[in-house]
Amino acid sequence: MSLGQSLRRTYRSLFARIVFVYLVSMIALSTTTTLVAVDQFNQLGREWLQRNEIDMAHHLTRVLQDSLDDGVDAPSTRAAVEQVMTINPALSLYALDTDGTVVGAYGPDRCGLGRRIDRGAIDELLSDMPMLPVYADMPCRGDEGVFSVAPITYGPQQQSGYLMVQLEANTDVSMANIWQTSSISRTLLIAGCVALALTLAVGLALFAFLTRRFSRLTRTVQHFAEGDYRQRSPESIDDEIGRVGRAFNDMAATIEAQVEALHDTDRQRRELIANLSHEFRTPMTSLLGYAKQLDRRPLDDETRSGLDAIRANVERLAQLADQLSQMSRANIAGRPLCPSTFSFAELANDILGKFHPRALEKGIELRVENQAAIAEVSADIELIDHALTNMVDNAITATNTGGTVSIRILEFDDARLKIGVRDTGVGIPEKEIPLISQRFYRTTVGRERGEGTGLGLAIVSEVLKRHESQLVIESKPGKGTCIWFTLPKTILDERAIRPRRLG
Repeated sequence: MSLGQSLRRTYRSLFARIVFVYLVSMIALSTTTTLVAVDQFNQLGREWLQRNEIDMAHHLTRVLQDSLDDGVDAPSTRAAVEQVMTINPALSLYALDTDGTVVGAYGPDRCGLGRRIDRGAIDELLSDMPMLPVYADMPCRGDEGVFSVAPITYGPQQQSGYLMVQLEANTDVSMANIWQTSSISRTLLIAGCVALALTLAVGLALFAFLTRRFSRLTRTVQHFAEGDYRQRSPESIDDEIGRVGRAFNDMAATIEAQVEALHDTDRQRRELIANLSHEFRTPMTSLLGYAKQLDRRPLDDETRSGLDAIRANVERLAQLADQLSQMSRANIAGRPLCPSTFSFAELANDILGKFHPRALEKGIELRVENQAAIAEVSADIELIDHALTNMVDNAITATNTGGTVSIRILEFDDARLKIGVRDTGVGIPEKEIPLISQRFYRTTVGRERGEGTGLGLAIVSEVLKRHESQLVIESKPGKGTCIWFTLPKTILDERAIRPRRLG
């Protein structure tokens, strides 16, 4: 498996998906918590400032009240405010009327004059138990800030109003400034990062432990699906995964018993077919011998016609018995493959040699077309011999006089050879192509001509399945048929002895 495939498989795994969701959730939660914490720290600082300086306006009122009696813009008032601001330059003072409108501004450029401050914030801060921090829009900055306020009277008419003191000089504090200047914030941030790392590590370990049990159960099911029916889940914990594992074990035990019963039944059936086909040969051989003896005697036309029919049917039964015997040998349950390295071109020539007298009698040309650089394959030579023999036999049966049957050997890829048996015979209707590899299925043309037993390609298909290959059938009625399959190729070094087909 390549690295890319491994990464894709890991990405699609349950563990990867859980980890992805967990990491995204933790990052989102950490970010949200950090933002909330920064905001709350900011509010806590403002609350602390307002709580400690809540009476500042009252203290300043006592200092400035005499000057305010002359008016909010009187020179005495401004001189008194400048003296106060000389002591604490960070302060900004404003005189408000009863509606909260700024009537006196003592900051730079007298900014804020005419702006209105929310009376609700003023009343809240002047209440007996204000809920701090209380914010109001600062006249000059236009943003919210904490303040101190106290009732005053001003001017010769002793108008009522308020003295408002802005307690914050600068609220634009960045996270970088907090990190650089606040040891508490830095400690809390480091502690949060460590806690997040530990939480992630513990979470990943827990997810790995949980998904490891899923992975182990999955591997057990995969091995079972591949044919290892003795696989069982080792789960013993009484939870959802454990219960699934025990349910699988119960199911696997039932399936294993059923598979063993099927194998036993199939073995008995194949043995019965092999025994019957063997027993059929003796009487059929005897019948064929008697028919040949009778054929040497002078007979009238009607009797000879009947004798020819008997002999043809006996030969067909003998062929059927032989194919049944081959199928039983090729499909015996548990029969191990015996792969060996051999030259497919030599095997093809040997098989065509066996059919040479029959082809000569029908006037059919047989040939091997080897276009592969090295036609060496690794396969069970006995089973491949059976398969190729049946394919050539079917091709000769379907080909009329003057036709051609060829075994073609081509390069499929670097690892496999492509082998085909091509004939110029009657062909197969397209709708029948998917059916011809089924047992005992005979094509329409075969039934009309009384040819075939319906077992030839079934044997071939069974043999190729054992070699992890399959039939590919190309055919057109009246133009012939070509049946392809592939086999693993073996490139041989120079050897003193080359494995060859025996017999």
